[in-house]
Amino acid sequence: MVKMKLGELLISAGKITPAEVEETLKGQAIFGGRFGTNLVEMGYLDEHDLAHFLSKKTGFPHAEPEDLMEIPPQVVRLIPEDAVKKYRVVPIALNNRKLSLAMADPSDFATIDEISFVTGYIVVPLITPELRLICSMEKFYNIKRELRYIKVAGGGRSRPRAEQVPAPAAVQLAAPGKPSQSEPDDSDIFDLPLLAESECFGDMGETAPQAPVSLSGIALHREADEDRSLESVLRGLAQAKDRQSIAELIVGHAAQQFNRSALFLLKGGKATGWVAQVGKKPLSGFDSLEIPLNEPSILRVVAESKNHYQGPMPISPCNGRIIAALGGGTQTNPLLIPLMMVGRVIAILYLEGSSLHPEQHILDLQKLLGKGSMAFEILILRSKILLT
Repeated sequence: MVKMKLGELLISAGKITPAEVEETLKGQAIFGGRFGTNLVEMGYLDEHDLAHFLSKKTGFPHAEPEDLMEIPPQVVRLIPEDAVKKYRVVPIALNNRKLSLAMADPSDFATIDEISFVTGYIVVPLITPELRLICSMEKFYNIKRELRYIKVAGGGRSRPRAEQVPAPAAVQLAAPGKPSQSEPDDSDIFDLPLLAESECFGDMGETAPQAPVSLSGIALHREADEDRSLESVLRGLAQAKDRQSIAELIVGHAAQQFNRSALFLLKGGKATGWVAQVGKKPLSGFDSLEIPLNEPSILRVVAESKNHYQGPMPISPCNGRIIAALGGGTQTNPLLIPLMMVGRVIAILYLEGSSLHPEQHILDLQKLLGKGSMAFEILILRSKILLT
């Protein structure tokens, strides 16, 4: 008998709708994390319901979300921090010789055996939503939560499904370019169309065309090895298996032309560092940067205008943090371009330090980001097939 997938179970029980499953899969493809995590973050499902249905799906008992936030100190000390971080588990109770262990994947018997060996106790695996597990690891073991995960309290994020996110106040910085026309309201829930038949290969199993690809004629003016590089990045986008690969391909290609190249991810009213290169070398620690979009910054200008920005860096605390995160120094007329999906800015590409005038790059980079948007759509289609 084939087990029902989590999305199917929730639809069958009337907890979510097929449309909400589809929206969640889209968010998962773009922002990462597990399907259930995105359900809670988008306000479609209560965290307790998620734990219950995860238990129903896997056949393992579940830990109550509150139990992961109220662990006795003597139980916390049973598993060292490095083991918690490596195996992504949290001990929550000890009864005689039985240690209740909260896990995102209780079918990982190798981890269960290892924890049993380390502690000397019989391990009782309990399934728990990924989101609560991450928060528990942060609270009791000081294991830093990745910025993509929201902080939860009680049942997680609670937001009425039809509620719209209020528009931010007007920004004081002026953005160049044409004024944006009427756009769909930006909210945490957004709609993405299926790939247009004219813009994708007829069969998901096919590879990209083997002939060199030119973006606005740019390949005609490059050396042969750079031609292959451009072709390679486009082929890579067509075949990308995850969101990180897409980000690295975009930033890596831009880094050939700019001294500083960085991609910011927009979610929940914040822009967080995703991938960056300085001097063609990956910049470590960039993913710890977090810029609120309700404060003045060039990222806010792009997010609100849905248009590119090319100009000086106005003085503001947020802009100062961006400069510091990218190695300090003086940023002269940076170029920022939004990655759009159906009227919504989901990421922003930051570029600075080119021998050519930034205006000479804009059209080609906008087209490259358009290809990146298509790559995200391909991930979404794959997620729909798997439905989890």
